[in-house]
Amino acid sequence: MVDVVRRFVAGVQNRGDIEFVLNYIEDGSFGTVPETIHEKAFHLLRLLVANHPFVDANKRTALNTTVVFYFLNGYRFTYDNEIRTVLKQIGTDQTTVNEVETVEYLCTHTEEINLVGEIEQWRDDLIKYGLHELTGDSSNPND
Repeated sequence: MVDVVRRFVAGVQNRGDIEFVLNYIEDGSFGTVPETIHEKAFHLLRLLVANHPFVDANKRTALNTTVVFYFLNGYRFTYDNEIRTVLKQIGTDQTTVNEVETVEYLCTHTEEINLVGEIEQWRDDLIKYGLHELTGDSSNPND
């Protein structure tokens, strides 16, 4: 993953912060290592928001990155507005965010998926309906 970060430059304020996040969720730091997928997701969210490695859209990037992280690890993350409150709280003062409660939120808003089956379904839908039909005409960049 760190190789991807090295190639990406536009919009990145501090590549080192992104590399730290990826290394932290994989190997930990200072004797602590996130154990579960949900602890890793929490620190991915927390560090991408708190360290502010991007010029703009750090909270949105953290949320979307966490959705992809879960997906690549065989989970679907279905969030609601509560996560946006947590992201704002991290951005304002991360020490006020309760890690245990946030990890519990992440646990209750994820479900295991059959990753191969999901990818096959997307491929079949793409062939059947075409890209335009699947993406629609939404003007919302978060859709």
